[in-house]
Amino acid sequence: MKFSIVIPTLNESAGIVAALERLRESSAADPMEIIVSDGGSGDGTAEAAQALADKVLTRRGPGRARQMHEGALSASGDILLFLHADTRLPESWRQTLEKAWNARSHPSATAFSLCFDKDERFYRFIAKMAAWRSRLTGVPLGDQAIAVWREDYFQVGGFPPVALMEEYYLIDKLRRLGPVRVLSECAVTSARRYEKNGRVFQALSNFFITALFYLGVPPRVLVDIYR
Repeated sequence: MKFSIVIPTLNESAGIVAALERLRESSAADPMEIIVSDGGSGDGTAEAAQALADKVLTRRGPGRARQMHEGALSASGDILLFLHADTRLPESWRQTLEKAWNARSHPSATAFSLCFDKDERFYRFIAKMAAWRSRLTGVPLGDQAIAVWREDYFQVGGFPPVALMEEYYLIDKLRRLGPVRVLSECAVTSARRYEKNGRVFQALSNFFITALFYLGVPPRVLVDIYR
């Protein structure tokens, strides 16, 4: 089973090399493809990724859904694993995913549980709320490293070219093919957005954006609120 890891980036030069090195070390003896799909970084992210990624794709403007879809189009693996640049996979990610995808009950998508790189009560609470939201909506967050069988991804049309909430559109289509499994192991994501924007403000912003999405507010409007 070959994994193609698609990483959308925008101005991630500070951490992209370390992120790619971790991936290489975690699966050194097994077939794996790393694709960095850059959205026009101005800090040298694409150049920094060249030595460690199998492919580095560049586009003129950002748009995470478009970046991930372009990465998927160039991928050759059996499983597409969409990984944010500031998210760290568990050490046993490969074995965990192989077990899930080789199971008799074939999932339409998998995702890891959400954890943060700051082990504080606030972030443990946010992770629990994210798990509750995923159970309620049936949609894991992009921070949870969503994995999809390549053929299934293209069968449902992949990520649509939306400005935000792209995982909601993809998972809604994939659920028709089978269950979405959230695994017990954690993908550890950065708390930097919370620290930069203010913890409570960011948490409330995430909540209201999700609520507005379900009320029918289009992604092009939501992205302005998000930014």
